[in-house]
Amino acid sequence: MKKTLFGILSIKNLTKINLTLVSINWFHCLHARLCLVGDLLLLQLGHKIYVFGGCINGDMTSNVFVIDCLHGTFQFLPSMRVPRGCAAFGIVDGKIYVIGGYNKADSLDNWVEVFDLEKQTWESFSGLCNEELSKITLKSVVMNKKIYIMDRGNGIVFDPKKGVWERDFLLDRDWVVGSCVIDNMLYTFGFDSVKRIYRVRVYDPSVRVWSFVKGIEDIPKMDGTLGSRMANHGGKLVILLNLDKNGGTELWCIKIALERRGQQGEIWGKILWYNLVLTLENSSTIVECFDITI
Repeated sequence: MKKTLFGILSIKNLTKINLTLVSINWFHCLHARLCLVGDLLLLQLGHKIYVFGGCINGDMTSNVFVIDCLHGTFQFLPSMRVPRGCAAFGIVDGKIYVIGGYNKADSLDNWVEVFDLEKQTWESFSGLCNEELSKITLKSVVMNKKIYIMDRGNGIVFDPKKGVWERDFLLDRDWVVGSCVIDNMLYTFGFDSVKRIYRVRVYDPSVRVWSFVKGIEDIPKMDGTLGSRMANHGGKLVILLNLDKNGGTELWCIKIALERRGQQGEIWGKILWYNLVLTLENSSTIVECFDITI
């Protein structure tokens, strides 16, 4: 098996398309679904992609299905109890937690639903969210078995084992959408106001500290990050840069090795490879980027 980087692009005046370095039959299945459904949740686990909810012709759906990228199969799973779109989610101890994605007042009991991957069943979660959380989630990740949620106004941390919700104001300060987690550390784009360049920031949730990744202060082509995404590619940091070029788009891929150094555990990076992977005549945004094991 090998890791394949998979990206989804939203292109102005066109439907969404899939970007990969290889052509595989299951991409056609996923592409067809993405053209029909908006605001859905895509969760990658090994060689499978789980798709939750979304919006079809203006109406939210509770549908759930999974695409097995290794065997090229597609299967519907039990539906969620309520329709959702743009919800938060995360996998902790073999269970997928799906949070929000609708007006809480409409169904308070189902604000959090839990899908057991082994039993293939849904159950409600009894813990109430005591923090103000928007129904629209911009980004959610899992670090140290806690789900970190970015909505339009707040950064919320949810510990499903303890049923505890809390705000993380320091996380709010520098977290942007095009981010990813590697070894329980959050990597994101940041602007260095001293050097006047875009760099990679890293957040350590165990000590709640932001810092810049050292050794890669001058990343090629990274003169803007709007519409770009990061991904954990087998422990390496991969950046898909979405660069506007006179109304068109250039997509550049940058692969970076990471390591901890010194007693303070500073994160250092080394650029392994970068190249232009796609040129488009229209403007675009990278909607999602993740690894698939095939």
